[in-house]
Amino acid sequence: MADQKCKTARQKPEYVYLNQLNAACKTYIVRVVAEKGRDTLSSKKTVRFQTLLLKDEKGNRMRGSLFGDQIEAFEEALQYLGEYEISAAPIKFIDEKWRTELDQFPYQMAFGSRTVIQPVHPELRPIMPNYQPIASIPRTVDPDEKYDIVGVVLYVEEEPRKIEARDGKRESFVREVVVTDESCDQPLTISLWNDLTAPKFFDKLPNWAEAFQVIGFRALKPYTRRGFSMNFGMSTQIIYKPEGDRARELSNWANLFHQKILDRQTRVLEVKYLGENKKIVSIAELRRKKPSNTIQEELLWIEKRYSCTSCYKKECICTERTTFKFEASDGTGTMAFTTFNDDTERLFRRSAAEIYAIKEADDHNAFEAIQDMLSSKPFYIKVGPTSHLGQNNVLEWTLKGIELKEEPETLEVLQPFEGTSNQAKDANEKEKQQSMEQGNLEPVISNPKHEGFFRKNIHKIALSLKHWS
Repeated sequence: MADQKCKTARQKPEYVYLNQLNAACKTYIVRVVAEKGRDTLSSKKTVRFQTLLLKDEKGNRMRGSLFGDQIEAFEEALQYLGEYEISAAPIKFIDEKWRTELDQFPYQMAFGSRTVIQPVHPELRPIMPNYQPIASIPRTVDPDEKYDIVGVVLYVEEEPRKIEARDGKRESFVREVVVTDESCDQPLTISLWNDLTAPKFFDKLPNWAEAFQVIGFRALKPYTRRGFSMNFGMSTQIIYKPEGDRARELSNWANLFHQKILDRQTRVLEVKYLGENKKIVSIAELRRKKPSNTIQEELLWIEKRYSCTSCYKKECICTERTTFKFEASDGTGTMAFTTFNDDTERLFRRSAAEIYAIKEADDHNAFEAIQDMLSSKPFYIKVGPTSHLGQNNVLEWTLKGIELKEEPETLEVLQPFEGTSNQAKDANEKEKQQSMEQGNLEPVISNPKHEGFFRKNIHKIALSLKHWS
């Protein structure tokens, strides 16, 4: 019965919700809040369009589109986040290949000559940006929430970076802007993508390094995958001359605390423009650092024998995985670290299969040979703050990578482990054969009793290793 409300043009218009609309609807009234996107060129730069996201009181959403001259024609009629009653707008079917994450239903709203748009609250003025201090933005992400911020520019990425999709079929471009304010010691990284990386959006920031310009951003989305940063959205806008009390307060603060802003900018630029020499610190120096003088992207090096990084062989369902726990000391303090599969193989100069075979054979002699080699082959540990720094202003250090001090060709090569019999050799040959047959890049263990063990990826090297210093 709901669909019958909008099937013919002769009947009196009735109020409907967005989920009741389809291509047959001609006469209807729907009450929505309109979120406006940017005026954008198509990928082939032949068509101008503007995307609208319409939401009703039940939370249903539908995409709308304006093209060419319609963008200027409807500029005053549809304001950002204004509430409207819309009637007689054509509803068009969207082919599956053109649907986006905005499309809750396979239909979109067009705007024709008979479309009527009536503001629900005509007495209200357009909604202005509601600038918030950086520290007040929630660190728990609601995908539907967007925030307006104003900040002092510390860094602008000079050129767009190309990011390719994992499937290789699509590429995007990104430029980062780093800002700060008086509410938070941590600078905020804002990622602007695709159309917002065009020169026209950055030509107004020519002297960002010296000017400490105050600019605003509208409709940013929090992003917590790398600590805490903010991402662009459909409606994101850069406001080069922000107005209002919040903008004036920040401008006054920037004028009063020029040296503090300069110190923050220096830390950011040291991270963004890395020199060829490693910044080597002691563990004692790491422990003395505070959230106020550390930024999320910072990378430092500890000169020691052990390190850790993640194993990236995610496509392998069942194979050996090794971890090695240890404590490192540089004379100023100690820190606990763990090397995961790839780094453990690199440290031991053995494959995970060989390490596992040594442990199963309880071959202390083989482990002693590895111990002697590690004791004489130091390397650097690269460390950086965990994501808690950006999210919770808590400073903890984690391993980011390692680098051997020697060149690969000078490293001592240990003799392959033979095991107590030819079992290890046979197993390796069998694994290689299975890998070739199945097209795998890594050996696959066929023995079912090991499958669950290796899936967990928690195999630990114990034996005499725990006694090493």
